[in-house]
Amino acid sequence: MRNRINNQILDHPFTDYWDIFVLKHQYPLNIAFHIVGIFFFYGLLFSAWHLQNLWLLLGLPLTQLIGLTGHFLFERSHIDLQDAVFSWRASYCLGKMLLRVLMGKYQDDIRQRQEILNNYQSSKDEV
Repeated sequence: MRNRINNQILDHPFTDYWDIFVLKHQYPLNIAFHIVGIFFFYGLLFSAWHLQNLWLLLGLPLTQLIGLTGHFLFERSHIDLQDAVFSWRASYCLGKMLLRVLMGKYQDDIRQRQEILNNYQSSKDEV
């Protein structure tokens, strides 16, 4: 099955994973949990380097739980197993989301994807 957004949206026009990622990450508290997870991830990397303690790197997978908790508590979107464990596409999108949030542009990204999806669903209903 093609990249799924959630159980309610079975068909969509998106082929770029970033678009799907944005629609899976719309709720502010879920976004906040993901950003906290990103900071914990890089904080652990820095601490391992600064303290020269490689054992701290064992905590890196736990940072994924912060984002997953955000989904569990606030935004139950479909989570691909590969992204829950680790994937380059999810890592790229998380970094892009952080940058877009800091630039104040992420809400625009959400609105644009919602509009595209709504237009697509409306055109399918007309047929």
